[in-house]
Order: sequence, then C-alpha cells, then structure tokens
Amino acid sequence: MLKRIGQAFILNRLHIIAGAPAIMWCWSQFLKMRFRLIDYLIITLTVACICQWNRLTDIAEDTLNCPDDLKDAQAKRRYIRYFCYTGGTIAVFSSLFTGLAWNTAGLVSFGAAVGYFYNTPLLPSRQHLRLKNIFIIKNMSSGAGWSSGLLIYPMLRAHEQPDWRFCIAFVYMFAMVMTYEIMWDIRDMEGDARAGIKSVPVVLGINKARIFAVVLQLICLGIIMIGLVNASLAPVWSVYLLPCVMILMLIIFFPQLIRSNRGLSHVLIVALGIFACFGGFLANRFG
Repeated sequence: MLKRIGQAFILNRLHIIAGAPAIMWCWSQFLKMRFRLIDYLIITLTVACICQWNRLTDIAEDTLNCPDDLKDAQAKRRYIRYFCYTGGTIAVFSSLFTGLAWNTAGLVSFGAAVGYFYNTPLLPSRQHLRLKNIFIIKNMSSGAGWSSGLLIYPMLRAHEQPDWRFCIAFVYMFAMVMTYEIMWDIRDMEGDARAGIKSVPVVLGINKARIFAVVLQLICLGIIMIGLVNASLAPVWSVYLLPCVMILMLIIFFPQLIRSNRGLSHVLIVALGIFACFGGFLANRFG
C-alpha cells in the first residue's frame, strides 16, 4: 500500500511540486524576508502546471527514457490538460488581483513563457525549436525559471529590497538547478540524443558534462565560503555547503550511478525538499 502511494507520488511529480514551497520558505528564513502566503499558493500551482504539462510534451525522449511515466501521462492526458488550464488560470488571476505591479507582471510573463516554450515549439512550423532542444539554453532557462520564481517573484511581491545575501542566494540556486539539469541529462542521454535534444552530455560527452557540473558546484561552494569568511553571511549559511559536497561526490566518484539509476534523481529531489525544511528551521532558530 505504502509502496503504491510512494510510486504514485513520484509518478505524478508531486515530490517536485512539494519541494517548491519548501525551498521558497527556506530562502525566506535565510534572507529574513516575509514572503506572502498567497505567493506560496501561486508558485506551487505554477510549478504543478509546468510539471504536468511537461509530462505531455516529452513524448519523443520519454518513449525511451521513461516509457511507464509516458504511458501513465497519456492515459491521464485529458485530466492533466484540464488541471493545467484551471491551475494556470487560478495562478494568473491570483497574482493579478493581489497587487500585481509592472515589474512582477513582466516577471510573470517571463516565467510563463519559459515554462510553456521549454517543451513547446517556438514556431508551429519548427517542431524541434524548443528551449529544451537548444544547447546550454536548456539548462539556463531552467535555472532562470526556478530562481526567478522562488526568489525574485516573492521578493518583489513582498516589497523587499535585494541585498548581498539575496544575490548569493540567486547565484547559488541558479547554479544548483543547472547542475541538477546536467545530472538528469546524463541520465537521459540516450533518449535525448535520439529525440534530437542538444543537452550538455549529448553535445560535449559525459566527461565534459561532469566537469561542467563540478565547476557549477565549485561556484556554489565558493560564494558560500567567501560569504562566511568575510562575515557577510551568518554561520548557519554553512548548511548550504552540504548539498554541494554531496553532489560533488556523486559526480566525481559515482557517475555510473547517476547514469543508470533513475530512482536516484527522485531520492535527490525528495532529499532537497527535506533539506529545505531542515535548513529553514535552523535559519529561523539560529540565523
């Protein structure tokens, strides 16, 4: 029973959806910003819609990478479309009617465009012209989308001012999301190559993709350590070093595990959500 519940949780990408408000809350505690409650709902709905929509548009690659997931999504496609249309409408109108300013309006438009065109052709006549098919842009669009949605959007809506800590948080999250994307690209390399997706490992090869990911994690380590050394960050920020060390060990010493074990990616996402809750608690108590 519990196993089936866990499988359904992962299959419907609820672990990714649940991680969004957890990460958002964690950053609010570290940055000492009071994000609005309505924005937790808006961001969670937005992430849910994007995750579900992507299940319907990854057909070519998912046929090889995760056929069971694709079969489930196709069976539920009517419900998924209905949820995406309804959830997206609720998210947009919730944002509009709770104090949307010109800057957040632009950010909402940017996020909606990135989320939609990530897996949807930019031009109907060119089916392969998606953000996901463009080398590096694939990873950068994900980094920009998640960082903007979970950091910039709630910060603007709360009428807070970005400071040095906020800049560190943005760079850290941007680089971390890109790293995760590269790890998943290594895992899905075979299906992506057949589908014509120019991911980092498809274009550069696995070893160079690993070097790319290591550099990104060294950037994450570096900005946190510099902030701790010059005292611009409180000691509790050292908790953000732990995910970097863990991911570096995986990339350097266990590349085959990343490539062959699809379950590992789900475990890492769940662990990220748990870490966000734990880190937010520490920041609240000791930050």
